[in-house]
Amino acid sequence: MNDKFIVIRWPSLETEVKAKLLTGLNPSACKAFIKTLPNKSIQSHAVVAGHQMYCPYRLIIDESECAYESMERQPIGRINIDLDFQYLSVNYGEVTEAVPALAIAQVIEEDIDKLSVLGEKVWNNLLFSNDYILVQFEYLGGEKNE
Repeated sequence: MNDKFIVIRWPSLETEVKAKLLTGLNPSACKAFIKTLPNKSIQSHAVVAGHQMYCPYRLIIDESECAYESMERQPIGRINIDLDFQYLSVNYGEVTEAVPALAIAQVIEEDIDKLSVLGEKVWNNLLFSNDYILVQFEYLGGEKNE
């Protein structure tokens, strides 16, 4: 299977990152995710889990075909989908929750440094602002039906 990529944009923060879909780890979840693109949501930030941003994201798939990782051991830049609570998260630093995580993408190495600045802006927005931060997801490569 060829590498597949997405771009995630935060227009009001003038930031975007590129991420490689983890089609080898979770092919069914990635295929279902691609079918939802392009998409947009409202960005928020975890309060007690550590350095993690999240947004509501609806994805309905068969969980029996999914491989899970332990969230606190994931690399910075890991993107997960939570099927129970229906949210998509981006880890940008240490995450303290030892919970199973359904990983669907990894931010590319060149964009990892953007995440800590972005995470701090999202955190400050959560605490000190009434503004909504729009987050957009777009598929960059390959056929959606591959």
